[in-house]
This record gives sequence, C-alpha cells and structure tokens, in this order.
Amino acid sequence: MRRGASLDRAFLIVCFAVLGLTVAYPTIRLLVEAFTHWQLEALSRKNGWAAVRNTIFISFLSVVCAGIVGTGLAFAISRYSFPGRRIVAALAYLPFTLPPLVGVVSFYYIIGRDGFIPRWLEHSFGIENAAIEGPAAILLIHTYSFYVLFYAMVSASLESMDASLVEAARTLGASRWRVFTRVVLPLLRPALLGAALLTFMSSGASFSAPLIFGNDYPMLSVRIYNEQSAHNTAHAQTLTVVLAAISLLGVLAFRSSRAASSGAAKGVRKPIQSTAGRWGACIAATIAMALLLIPHATILWLSFIDHRQWYAEVFPTMWTLENYSAIFTNPSAFGPIRNSIWMSLLAAIATTLIALPAGYLIARRRPGGRWLNMLVMVPWALPGTVIAINLIIAFNDRWLPLTGTVWLIPLAYFVRNVPLMTRFCASAIEPFDATLIEAGRTLGASRAYCFRRIVLPLVAPAVGAGLALVFATSLGEFVASVLLWVPANIPIAVQINSEWRGSGIGAAFAYSVLLMFLVGATYLISRRFSSRMV
Repeated sequence: MRRGASLDRAFLIVCFAVLGLTVAYPTIRLLVEAFTHWQLEALSRKNGWAAVRNTIFISFLSVVCAGIVGTGLAFAISRYSFPGRRIVAALAYLPFTLPPLVGVVSFYYIIGRDGFIPRWLEHSFGIENAAIEGPAAILLIHTYSFYVLFYAMVSASLESMDASLVEAARTLGASRWRVFTRVVLPLLRPALLGAALLTFMSSGASFSAPLIFGNDYPMLSVRIYNEQSAHNTAHAQTLTVVLAAISLLGVLAFRSSRAASSGAAKGVRKPIQSTAGRWGACIAATIAMALLLIPHATILWLSFIDHRQWYAEVFPTMWTLENYSAIFTNPSAFGPIRNSIWMSLLAAIATTLIALPAGYLIARRRPGGRWLNMLVMVPWALPGTVIAINLIIAFNDRWLPLTGTVWLIPLAYFVRNVPLMTRFCASAIEPFDATLIEAGRTLGASRAYCFRRIVLPLVAPAVGAGLALVFATSLGEFVASVLLWVPANIPIAVQINSEWRGSGIGAAFAYSVLLMFLVGATYLISRRFSSRMV
C-alpha cells in the first residue's frame, strides 16, 4: 500500500507540475495581464461588441442547423434498414477527415466568389453576385463540420435505447408524435444537450470560416488574430478573456445539464422495416452522402489544375502533375509536411505520457484526482486562439523564452489535446478490475510486472486510439499554428493558407490532399484501435 501511495503521489506531482506550467500558469498570466491592461475600447472600436454578438448568434444558429441535420441523419440510419446502410453510416463521419482550413478553402471554390456554382450561374444565366458569403457561408460550413457531433451522440443513444419503452407506449395507444416527444426525446436529452453545447463552443472558437468568409461580418476569433498581428497585445488580451468567458460558460452549462439528465435505458433497437420508410431513408441518406463528398472531390480535382491557365472559365481546362512533383522533388516544399509530422508526433507522445497517469488518478478517484480533472479540462473550454495567446504571453520571459521558437507550436498541440487524451485513458482504466493486480501481487509479481503484463495490454487499445486522434487533430490545427509559427517550422496548414492567398491554388490543394490523406489514414488507425477496446 505504501508503494502504491507513493506511486500515486509521484504521478500527482508530475501531472500537476506539467499541467501547472503549461495550462494553469499561462491562463493565470493571461488573466493578470488582461485585467492589468484592460482595454474596454477593444470592444468599442472596430465593431468589438458586434463581434461578440455575432459570435454568440452564429454559435446558436450552428447548434440549430447542425442539430437538425445530425439528428435527422442519425434517425434515418439507426431507425431504418436499407441497402448500403453500413456504408452510409461510415461515410457520415467524412467531415472528421477534413481539416478545418482545407474544408473552408474547398467551400470557397464551391460557393465563394471564385466558386464553381457562382461562375456557372453567371455564365449560364447571367446571374451576378451569386456567391454565398458572410454569416450564411459561415453557418453552412459550421453545419457541415459540426453535425457529426449530433450524429455520433444521437446514434449511440438510439442504439442503446430500450425498444420495449416505445412498444409499450404504442400499445397504450400513443401516436408516433406523442411517443417521440414523451418517450424518445427525453431519453435523447443528454446526447442532444451534450452535442449542442460542444457545437456551441466549437462554433465560437471557429477561425478558418470567419477568416475567409467573414468579410464585413466581425467575429471574436478573427478580431483577436487581427489585433495580435497588429501588435495590439492589450486589445487582443481583452478580447481573448471575453471569448474564453463565453466558452467557460458553455462548459459550466454542459456540466450542470449532464448532472440533471438521465441516461437512456439499455436495450436493442430493431430497424424499422416499412418499405416506404426504408426507401425514403435510403434516398435521403444517399443525397446527404453525395453532398458530403463534394468538398473532398473538389480538393482532389483542383489539386491537378494549372492555376496559371484558369481565369474566366467556369471549370478548369488545363491539368498537370506539377503540383505534386514540386512537393516531392523540392526539399523546401516538402518541409511543411515534415514539420507537421514531427510536431504532431511529439505532441501526441507528450500528451500520452501525461494523460496516462492523469487518467489513472482520475478514474481511480485517487487523492487530488478531482482537482487534477478540473485542471485537465481547462483547455477543453479554451479556443485555439486563446491557447495560442496564453502561450505567447506566458513564455515570453527570460527564464523560459519559448516565444518565437519552434517548440511553441508542439506545446500548443499538447495543451489543446490533453483533455481528449486524458478522457480516452480514463475511460479505459475506469472499468478495469483492480483485483487482477491484487491477484498478481499475491502471487509474487512486482508492481511493474503487473502493469506491463496486465494493465498495459488492456489499456493499450484506448491509448492507441487516443494517440492517433491527437496526431490527426494536431496535423490539421490551423488557428494556433498561424499565430505561433516561425520560418523554421512552418506547418502544412499555414503553408496551405500561404499558397492559396499567393494564388498558388494547385499547390495549396496538392498540400490539402496530402494532409487529408494523413488525417484520414490516422482516423482509420484510431477506429481500428477503438474496435479492439474491451
């Protein structure tokens, strides 16, 4: 017991030391700096208050739209049996494989000023200014990106819902609508509420869509970036605190709502076999999947264009492999890919080394685990913009001069993904039977041997899945990267943005295809590990 207690204390000291330095200290330092140099004019100048209102408004509408799409798709796939159902269910997660910046740029060439649809409408029907911009475009992109949260959570709830409850209500004469509102909807409440609040926070933290489509529609994330780029640090700090406050309120609401919600009953739901319902769900799901594939197809297609030959035409007419050959034959061109891989891998390994003991202490409810859990979850409530600003301010001192070095981006990736990895580790350790270790110890095995031969094999699938997700998330991270990069470690997301804004459309999409491939392959690895979790 003494050895176990000493090991717990060692884990606790290490976790608090690392997270205190990388999470608590930067956050506290930001708050001190922000309130010391509080600049209310940051909210009054350049539509500051409008940015706050717009951020909240767009986040709310994103919840509504993503909820309708994600929940409807979950019902269509979970409740109805139709040909190709499993394929459609797998393809529903496609937005996860599309990094934020890549997805937004692809939408720009679909519905933006240079998009295929506006070009075609103008060329064929003389309709000018048909591009979708501003809040409508941002809302469309958010719906595409975040409906997956609703789909995943609602699907899981529907699969675990006890079918006998619905059958009993129908037997008692309740209509389908009454069954849905009085039986199904209350059981789905935890999933819907969780997805809604996660979507709200993700929308508030969104950067790529407001940056490219925002134009004269200000939002907080872009305002913070512009103020920081203009070296108006005090204004950036003030706006950062406001954005962090909005996100923290969302987290608090999420935790209180979860506590008040009841989970769905266990059971098995049989798919509805009605012919009309089956084919209606099949048609709706097929249309949805076709729309989901358009951004991916656009990225792949435009990666082969010769941008020097594409001007007024509706569709490109000149094709080339030069965009790819330039990346693989030029060492400097391949540099952003190499930088993103090593920084993401470093962040994933570092995150795992901290998240594993932290998840153990939290799952086993060891002394200090509750406080550690609160500290771990702080980055979950902070948008990438806030995390980047925190690190810039905190590590600009003589005693720890990391600002302006290659190490700040991997550190940002680490901070951003610690909550995710800790959840994976805790979820794997929580159901673990401690008597297995006690039995091993009784038979004379050392604690290290028990951990290596008993604990690690059972926890490894969850750790592997979490590590793959952290790696994939870091590869596609843009908002923190664009604020923290230096020429020596420019990541692929920043290079895509640079090529695109420099009119290197083909090169930008060639990089995007490679990034999409890396992220997609990593997600497949993650799902493979997840399927092996016990």
